[in-house]
Amino acid sequence: MPRLLHLALTSAAALLSSGSVASSVPTPSAAPAIREVADLSLRDVAVAVYDSAHPVIYYNPALMQRFGPDMKAFFLAHERAHIELRHTRASALRAEAGLRDSLLQAKELEADCLAARRLGSERSGASMAAVHFFARLGGMHFDNEHPPGSARAARILACMP
Repeated sequence: MPRLLHLALTSAAALLSSGSVASSVPTPSAAPAIREVADLSLRDVAVAVYDSAHPVIYYNPALMQRFGPDMKAFFLAHERAHIELRHTRASALRAEAGLRDSLLQAKELEADCLAARRLGSERSGASMAAVHFFARLGGMHFDNEHPPGSARAARILACMP
């Protein structure tokens, strides 16, 4: 077993044994229909825009294709989770500068967890693809708003049914 995946599995086991997973992710309310809009100019794989009446997920189909169908399913489930959880950047940006990144990272982990739960056992391959993807990143992350890959892998594993 690759070392990074082993670390992610160990972290997930610790989260599960602590019982902190279920209590730390809020139960989302029902979300309205979510539009998905392809945008080749998007510099990210996907971005969710929460609006109580008209939520939208913008995604870059060219980037999605690079990752394959399982990762596409996970990325879209992750963005849907942001919408279901009513995540907005504005709420974090109003916080003190020192807290912003940690608040945004917490939202990412919540969305990862809900995505894994929503994909459930029927699409566990998508969640496992995300675990492997993020575990390979290890301590690396794309920006200060996203947690390191190993933390994301551990969170997804801990939340899988």
